[in-house]
Amino acid sequence: MNDEAMIDYAKYARIFKVMSNPKRLKIIDMLSEGELCACKILEEFHITQPTLSHDMKVMCDLGIVKARKEGKWMQYSLDIEVLNDVYKTVGRLMIPGAYAGLLNCNCIQKGRMRRMNQIKLYFLTGFLGSGKTTLLKNLLENMEGTKVGVIQNELGKISIDGTVLQNDDIHMVELNRGSIFCSCLRLSFVDALAKMSQQGLEYVFVESSGFGDPSNAEEILEATKVLVGEVYDFRGCICLVDCYNFLDQLEDEITIDRQLKHCNLAVLTKVDLVDREKIELIKEKVQEINPVCPITESENGNIKRSFYDMDLMKYQWAECEETTNSAETKPKTFSMNFAGEIEKDKLEAFLERIEPSVYRAKGFFKVKNEGWEKVDVVGKKLDYAPYEEQEKSELVFISKIGIALIREIKEAWDEYVGLPMKLNN
Repeated sequence: MNDEAMIDYAKYARIFKVMSNPKRLKIIDMLSEGELCACKILEEFHITQPTLSHDMKVMCDLGIVKARKEGKWMQYSLDIEVLNDVYKTVGRLMIPGAYAGLLNCNCIQKGRMRRMNQIKLYFLTGFLGSGKTTLLKNLLENMEGTKVGVIQNELGKISIDGTVLQNDDIHMVELNRGSIFCSCLRLSFVDALAKMSQQGLEYVFVESSGFGDPSNAEEILEATKVLVGEVYDFRGCICLVDCYNFLDQLEDEITIDRQLKHCNLAVLTKVDLVDREKIELIKEKVQEINPVCPITESENGNIKRSFYDMDLMKYQWAECEETTNSAETKPKTFSMNFAGEIEKDKLEAFLERIEPSVYRAKGFFKVKNEGWEKVDVVGKKLDYAPYEEQEKSELVFISKIGIALIREIKEAWDEYVGLPMKLNN
């Protein structure tokens, strides 16, 4: 046996000793289905929390299990690389030499071991301004030490939200100028998923554009499977519902209906901005469209992480169908940029003037006496947030009136602001 093939017998003896305990073996079996909260593990055993903590520490010290804290609870998951080594070592020790080499083959991916190695994949949908980026940012901030990929999709040429999500620890791809569910970007989307699968990731989140219609999500997943195999464990579509604007938007936008019809979890956002009566009415509307998807609430972009443990794919309400996204239905987008500072009251007057003609406007400005601000307009609601310094101010518009918006932008800008600017399509 060469040096590369030497087995650290002492190391594996310790691992096998720990795994010989029936309780710990059952915990490993439970974790093979995915990350679990300590509270979920405790539900399966008649033991105290300190006893569980001791068992988990023993396994963490050996590298079998990984732990991360979320709120007051620990979240546990298997270290796939370590378990694969254990799996191969058991084979080398117990399987005749002529067959042991098969354990190094990538084709040993059946049943539980395959699920362990699969990348957990979530789609985030929701109409313009529903809070997808904010929620995703909060999720990512609580996944330190986890290998995560993000595919971020914008209708326009310029990605404003992409800059919010940029992080050295996140493998990120941006697909802009259309919907990932449209034929114009569908192949690019499949290609992006395929490339993501080669990055050694544990999770991939796909944030679709506000006009994204995921009716054909199954087709895209099937195409990805043909290209790279069963590398993804698709955990479902999570649809965000903007409680502040939902009832006004629902009657006019088929996209909202499609997003809810083809979702596996509905998340009500901006619940702090509306009363309880309106929230209950929105829940009723959501259930009319999709009677089987669970509904949860989110305030300030925060969501209970319990959805990680939920089988969101348990019920299939809607069959795969042709998406409404096409080159013909794609809304017209424009962007503008300028140098220098702007007075906030002039900026607000400009945005108020064009608001009836846009689905959404968002970007960042250097505001006089206040520094850099991110601005977001959805309907009549205008939000500001501090922002890091940029080379120039930039704003993206999604038009309700096509190219006619160009004239409105120019006239409103000249009237209320009057600074030199450049408008692009």
